[in-house]
Amino acid sequence: MSMLLDVQNLESWYGPIKAMQGVNLTVSAGQIVAVLGANGAGKTTLLNTLAGVLDPFKGKIRFDGTETQGLDADAIARRGLVLVPEGRQVYPFLSVADNLTMGAYARRDKRVAQDRAQVLDWFPRLRERLNQQAGLLSGGEQQMLAIGRAWMSGPKLLMLDEPSLGLSPLLMREIFGIIARIRQETGVAVLVVEQNAAVALNHADFGYIMELGRVVAADSCEALKAKDDVRDAYLGVAGHGSSGTAQRWKRKRNWR
Repeated sequence: MSMLLDVQNLESWYGPIKAMQGVNLTVSAGQIVAVLGANGAGKTTLLNTLAGVLDPFKGKIRFDGTETQGLDADAIARRGLVLVPEGRQVYPFLSVADNLTMGAYARRDKRVAQDRAQVLDWFPRLRERLNQQAGLLSGGEQQMLAIGRAWMSGPKLLMLDEPSLGLSPLLMREIFGIIARIRQETGVAVLVVEQNAAVALNHADFGYIMELGRVVAADSCEALKAKDDVRDAYLGVAGHGSSGTAQRWKRKRNWR
C-alpha cells in the first residue's frame, strides 16, 4: 500500500505546555489506523495539528505527497485531510440536509449528489430526519451526521476524534461498523482516536498508543492485543496477577 500520511517528529504546544512531542505516525492508503490513550495523552492535539487547527512547533506532516504543516485548516481540508471533531459539532439550527450541504461547500465536482445518496445509504436514520434540525437529533444520530458531513467534503483520509464518546454499546458498534464499511466500499483511509481500546483494535489494521504526548507503542492491532501491557492497561486483562485497577496503573510499563 502506498503511504498517504507521514508524520515525523511532530511537536505541539498549548502556550507554555508541551502537549505532544516527537510523534511519528504513518497511514497507508485504504488503511484504518487507531490512536489509543487516556485523557491528556495528546490524541486530540495530534488530530488538531494534522488538521491545521493547531500549528506544530516543529516536525513535518506529509499528506498525499505534499507537506501540509503551517497550512490553514481549510486548505488542508480541501486537500482531502478531513477531521470529524470530538463532540460532533454539527450545526444545531440547520436541518440534516443543510448540514450535509455545508459539508460539500468547497466542492465543485459533479459527484456531490452521488455522495449524498451514499451517506443516506450508510445512515438510513438521517434520510428519515432530513428536514429535522440537527440539534434535535440523538447523540448517535448527531455522530452519524458529523461523519456524513465530513464525507461530503470528499476526504482521502477521514480523521475521527472519539466517535464512540457518549454512545451506548449498541450505537458504538454500529458507528464502527459503518467506519469499516466506508473503508471497504470506498477505499478511503481512516485515522481514529478512541478511548475504547477494545472496539478500536477490533476494527483497525494498525495502532499507536500515546501517553503524555508521546507514542509509546506502535504495531499491528493483533500484535497490540497480545501485549501484556496493552491487555493490562487498556483491555482490562491483568497480565501479572496484580490485584485491582490502582495496582495495575502503578506498575511501570515497558510496552513489551
